[in-house]
Amino acid sequence: MKKRLELLSSFTLKVIACILMTLDHIALFFVSPTTQYELYYALRAIGKISFPLFVFLAFYGVYRTHNLRNYLLRLLLPGIAIDVFGYVFGAVATIPIADNPIIGNAFIDLFLGTLAVSLLRKKNWVSLLAVLPVLYAFFSTYPVDASYGTLFKTDWGFFGICLFLAFFAAKEIVALFIRYRASQDGILLEVYREENEFFLEKIALSVALVFVGLVFYLIYRLDFTSFVLPNEFVPIGTYLCLAFVFFLLASPKKGYSSKAIQYSFYAYYPFHLVLLAIVAFAIGRF
Repeated sequence: MKKRLELLSSFTLKVIACILMTLDHIALFFVSPTTQYELYYALRAIGKISFPLFVFLAFYGVYRTHNLRNYLLRLLLPGIAIDVFGYVFGAVATIPIADNPIIGNAFIDLFLGTLAVSLLRKKNWVSLLAVLPVLYAFFSTYPVDASYGTLFKTDWGFFGICLFLAFFAAKEIVALFIRYRASQDGILLEVYREENEFFLEKIALSVALVFVGLVFYLIYRLDFTSFVLPNEFVPIGTYLCLAFVFFLLASPKKGYSSKAIQYSFYAYYPFHLVLLAIVAFAIGRF
């Protein structure tokens, strides 16, 4: 088997993503974008790299999980719980829904993306249902009222689902390429796949990430008022394209794994978000 530069297990990627995400949220809750713009810009730009890492992990989770229904529920239920807390917190702190940083969270984006990919994988009439999470994501960026904000609530809106779809297309292209090369070289498909699949997929997903980032940047350049753009996507959000470096260093190995660790990662997002929100409210940041 060929040697590849595979340094980061799934466990390591999750730890890195959580650290980067925490920096993003610390800046969101505690750093002023007007009086401390340089610090705000730096922390949030670095933090945005976390989202593609979570998408990368969730995307492969669809292909590796033994129970897809439970996997989807592990993404959906925390997302709903965070939003419920967000609505209650907003009512107590008298924050308009449109300005509430807790309502609309990345768990919903990850759920919609994994649902769409799981439906597309079936490659039959059921795959047509993938249009439903795509439409939900699209309208999650459509503003309906100044105080309420968007029709549906997500964190990354249409960008998130587009990234999942681009990853799916990239993986399918790699699969076709592997079949072609194995046939041309007279190598057993399984042997060629084992030696090359993940390496080629990492490259393809890196290209897909940069491509989607550039498309959304182009949308901004053509019409910077476009509602499909995630909040602060330009210039802060565009730094997420740097996540491709972590993609290329990723390993197919899980790394350190246990049920406790697995559920700790799921619990960390709502726990740290709720904690930061309560502290910010206590010190008068709202």
